[in-house]
Amino acid sequence: MRKIEYIFIDSDRPSDNSQSPCYDVPGFRHHFIVTREGAVVNTTDIQYPVSLIQGPNYDRDKYNNCSICIRYCGSLQPNAWLIDRDSSCSAVLGQRAALLQLLVKLRQHFPDAKILGLSELDGRELYCKNVIVSDAMNLLRNELSELP
Repeated sequence: MRKIEYIFIDSDRPSDNSQSPCYDVPGFRHHFIVTREGAVVNTTDIQYPVSLIQGPNYDRDKYNNCSICIRYCGSLQPNAWLIDRDSSCSAVLGQRAALLQLLVKLRQHFPDAKILGLSELDGRELYCKNVIVSDAMNLLRNELSELP
């Protein structure tokens, strides 16, 4: 089994209200996808690395070989259903609950792994310019810390 140091969450931007099905982005792969309906799809066995982290500013082998990558279809921002008019509050809460359940399970197997949003990596300018630690990720980490 690989040593897992990071669990990365790759989510849509708050302004991305696309209702198209959420699948792996071409050129990127994830271990899990949390769909807008709240289903957790395991697309790649966690014993294998995926090629999510790319680009010249990253130590690709370092991150890809020791991480689990989750694609969250939608925004992690609080009150995301207000941004996406086609999503209901209950659907977003169900999806968030599915993500938290997955993180609890992964944390049981990999208690020392850091849970990060993809934009929180050093060298993150490839994804978002001038992004600081995400309030949405901090809220998610707080919710997770309150769970058993």
